[in-house]
Amino acid sequence: MHTKMFKLELFSVLIVLLLNISCSFAGAIPHKTPTSIGNYDYPTGVYIPSNFTIPDGNFYKFKLYLAGFVWHKCNGTSGQWILDQYRSVYFNHEEDIHFYPYSAVAMLDPSSLGVLFYRSAIPKYDSSTVSFTCIGSVPSKENAPAELCLAKNNTGNGAFSDITYIILTEAKGGAAPPNTECGTKYPDGYVYSDVLTATILLYHRGTH
Repeated sequence: MHTKMFKLELFSVLIVLLLNISCSFAGAIPHKTPTSIGNYDYPTGVYIPSNFTIPDGNFYKFKLYLAGFVWHKCNGTSGQWILDQYRSVYFNHEEDIHFYPYSAVAMLDPSSLGVLFYRSAIPKYDSSTVSFTCIGSVPSKENAPAELCLAKNNTGNGAFSDITYIILTEAKGGAAPPNTECGTKYPDGYVYSDVLTATILLYHRGTH
């Protein structure tokens, strides 16, 4: 029960975060709830690391925009920051972030077994999910790393039902402080939090 309550508290913090990082829309008309997942415009100009190779037969399907929070914990003994937890929600268009929670189309859920999966946030229109594991990364000093992930299991009907590969790129934020500050500036066990935004590219097998 404690774990469930803690996760709910973290997600409540995320809600406040997303409202704070958006522009002020006091008095604005609420955003219309989306009925589908994905921005299918080809990602022209989006950065893809040169060592991220999508196997032949897999093609770009759609992109999403991520907004969330990342927590790193200081291990004073090793002098290393360890990824503690993160929460994120996804939008069809970058500007949709400003209209959260009306505009979210998907969420990232960690299972009890430590598996990560995307699930639809609009189950009335899309019941799909996809679990994945990341198989490659490109580190960044100031931001979360770019990641190449392999889809492991697809369920339901909808946008995620045939996803095979995922790329997280153009991350802003989400990185821990330098390891030299773990155990010095920040004490052992200190939890450092940071905002993360990024672009997510999703691929499927088949035709263009």
